[in-house]
Amino acid sequence: MTMPEATAPRPYSWLPVLIGVLTVVMLTIGTLAFRYVETRMVATAGETLAQTAAEVSDKLDRFLIERYGDALMMARTFSVQSQNREFQSAYIAGVKTAYPDYLWIGATDARGEIVVATDQATMGRDYSGQAWFKAVRSGHGVHMGDVEPFAVMGGPDAIAVTAPITGPQGEFLGVVTTRVGIPGLEDVMTRTLLAFRQREGLRGALEYQFLTEQGVAFIDSDLDHKGLVNLKQLGLPSVRLSEGALFGYVEEEHKRRHVQVITGYARTLAHDGGFEGMHWTVLMRMDRRDVLAPIREVLWNLGLAGGAVAVPTFGLLVWTVTRVRKEYRHAQHERAFARDAEASLRKSEAHTRRIVELALDGFIGMDAAGVIIDWNVQAEQIFGWSRQEAIGRLLSATIVPAQHQEAHEQGLRHFLTTGEGSMLNTRVEITGWHRDGHEIPIELAISPSLRGGGAYTFSAFVRDISARKRTELQRRMHEEELQRLNEALDRRVRARTQELAAVNESLVAEVTERMQTEVSLEQSRQALQKLAFQLLRVQEEERRRISRDLHDDINQRLALLAMDIEAVGQKLNLSTDHVGRAVRDIQERVVELSDVVRHLAYQLHPSILDDLGLPIALQRLVEDFTARSRIRGSFGHKNIPAAVPQEIATCLYRITQESLNNVVRHAEASQVDVELTGAQSELVVTITDNGVGFDSEQLRNGSHGLGLLGMKERVALVHGNLHVVSAVGKGTRVQVVVLVPAEVA
Repeated sequence: MTMPEATAPRPYSWLPVLIGVLTVVMLTIGTLAFRYVETRMVATAGETLAQTAAEVSDKLDRFLIERYGDALMMARTFSVQSQNREFQSAYIAGVKTAYPDYLWIGATDARGEIVVATDQATMGRDYSGQAWFKAVRSGHGVHMGDVEPFAVMGGPDAIAVTAPITGPQGEFLGVVTTRVGIPGLEDVMTRTLLAFRQREGLRGALEYQFLTEQGVAFIDSDLDHKGLVNLKQLGLPSVRLSEGALFGYVEEEHKRRHVQVITGYARTLAHDGGFEGMHWTVLMRMDRRDVLAPIREVLWNLGLAGGAVAVPTFGLLVWTVTRVRKEYRHAQHERAFARDAEASLRKSEAHTRRIVELALDGFIGMDAAGVIIDWNVQAEQIFGWSRQEAIGRLLSATIVPAQHQEAHEQGLRHFLTTGEGSMLNTRVEITGWHRDGHEIPIELAISPSLRGGGAYTFSAFVRDISARKRTELQRRMHEEELQRLNEALDRRVRARTQELAAVNESLVAEVTERMQTEVSLEQSRQALQKLAFQLLRVQEEERRRISRDLHDDINQRLALLAMDIEAVGQKLNLSTDHVGRAVRDIQERVVELSDVVRHLAYQLHPSILDDLGLPIALQRLVEDFTARSRIRGSFGHKNIPAAVPQEIATCLYRITQESLNNVVRHAEASQVDVELTGAQSELVVTITDNGVGFDSEQLRNGSHGLGLLGMKERVALVHGNLHVVSAVGKGTRVQVVVLVPAEVA
């Protein structure tokens, strides 16, 4: 008696629930696996970006240490040659030519004024108020300023590196300061990014930024927004995290484009040897979607392929459940349909077999004797054996290399004896044997299963990892190449340092030899100048003595002779007219001779210059010139010190006297103006005429006689300057400028 159909339990009512649960579990596992893969890819990309940022920061430190060392070396060289400006100018010009990274190099004295520079426009500028000068002068050693615009070169961003110049006793003599351009730093980033892309093979856009310690971007791959924002003030997570760690990565939102990005960050380090570092931050970021694009594309393709398999499979399962139900109900009424149910079951197994065949990994079935009992399409592609050829062969003789066959058979016997095996239920990487005789790297997972009757069978899933091994090999080769390049760079830096030291020693020796020659020449010039000055002094003394003798002796005798002749004339009988006229003629000639002697004595040395001073002596000279030459002369003076040293007064008087004589002999002028002026610690005499003039080029070529040359030598002996300006038909102007000692001025 059967249970009524309405109250009979539905057969296999739990199968739909099981299918639903399995579907949910598979989707959940797939989702979790997808999230796990995404997380790992993000982590890998972030670690790679962080390592690359660390490489860049390390290269930045090396670059800055080189500039730090350059500044120290220049400062020490200038300490040895602290007063030789010509050597210093040549030295910094050579350094700037050898290293194009320098925009500008200069040196100051102890007061902060530029004394040598590669840009002459900066000579004499006062930088005593600048922070870098104050820091070095205060004894803080080498000062390295952060990035800021350098106005002298038009405003480009630059780094200021300043080192102190000290004397033999450690006294402060000034500083050497340089400006290093940003293009050198950008070149470091460009080379590193190129190596990074070649090594990692990344797709998508890669952004980078260099931040100062304050958080301002001074190098930005987006040039339109360079330096416009302070990322530290905006609270960017990567900038905030970089303050607490040397390097790392973080997922964050792009502040401008508002998309999720992966940012690797690193900070430059401080080093020993006095270099404190700049504490800059290097940021390298990629869009998260660009990082995940490859895996999402693969997963999308897998999803489509899986959907193509899963939907028919799910439909097949639903159909199978419905069929089983019908068969079960039908079996209750009619056992004859059991054969059809069995056929349906075999059909289901065939579908399952098809699913195995379509699996991505190779599948190999093996019995307890080590004989292959199953072999799918992927296994055919991996090992080169067809299904028909592989089934029935020993697994060890088919895919196991000869050197591992004995170990494989011993492991199989050990498991069958003890139930334990080191390679079971785990995924291992080993080598397999291809049909054509070469070994291939594979990833293998073996799981045992116990069948009815106590016989073991083994299921092996195999994956060809040749491509992955090649990728790993290429990665190791890239890492070795990068290591080789770093070592080559270090060797090159050491070689360049040694080369620069050798050049520096050669320059110092050459400059020292040149300085010794210049000192010898200067000593000879000073000796000649001293001798000439002494000769002029002796000449003036001799003129003064002759003038005094002419005035005090000969002139007085002539005066007495004139008086005697006048007395004789009065005693003679004046009735004889011709005797009286002869006596008067003799008296007039004696008077005229007395005037000539007096003028000659005045020309040799005007006593008025010693008695009444330079202005009155020049006034008298111009008046006498006007009376004798019939050329109009004028004299003016202002701001003249009360006392002028005798050497300077004599020099100015003689130059004026010689200039007036030249006007009479050569100028054909009708007017001469003489002006004596004082200005601060200078005395200036200017003689201007309206004569025919001459070509000034002849004067520069040295073809205008010895008169002007003698005037120049006389002026040089009192440390003055002589300037002659003339043009044909436009007259001549002679100007003498002489320094007056401060106590006189």
